[in-house]
Amino acid sequence: MRVSVMEYEPILPLRAIAFQILFLMVAIAIEAGIFRQRLRLGFQTSVQYTLLINLAAVVVGWAAFLIIEPLSPPPLKAQIISYVLFDRLLLNGWTAQAGGTIFAVGLVAFFVTFFIKAKGLELIMRSDSTWGVPKTTKPFSQLPRDQRYARAREGRNEAQQAVSDFTDTVILANAASFSAILLLLLLRAFAEDWV
Repeated sequence: MRVSVMEYEPILPLRAIAFQILFLMVAIAIEAGIFRQRLRLGFQTSVQYTLLINLAAVVVGWAAFLIIEPLSPPPLKAQIISYVLFDRLLLNGWTAQAGGTIFAVGLVAFFVTFFIKAKGLELIMRSDSTWGVPKTTKPFSQLPRDQRYARAREGRNEAQQAVSDFTDTVILANAASFSAILLLLLLRAFAEDWV
């Protein structure tokens, strides 16, 4: 007796891929402008850096999704699959707990994305030698002793200020891109309800 095995065709979520590309383009445009203005990077450099860190964030995000999705409980798994593949949330089992879960996941995604972008941008800037405070013209060892101490204190303060400015810039860029993407998601949801 032969047992036939059913063949399954893979489902490719084209709509989710298209929106992922749109969101990536929006995030790159917004964040590159902020990096260019606040970090004093060139136009091409800021776009390249932003592209790299956003692609890294997307790869990590999808990897986390593919790891966490099989481990989630069946009702949550149904919501995830329905949203990713069919662009619909199943509202039949919607509770305040589900809303809280979505909010918590969004908050965690924001901070994880911020961390990935900050560390990625720091790594890129260090490897490209654009990280840090500009060097002084006179060698440190040729300065008098009291000026060396003063310069060391100033350098430490400048370095701390540079790191603080860098962190503020990355969190501002991440918040701006997340806000724009959230606005696009809301507009898309309202547009689908009106059509």
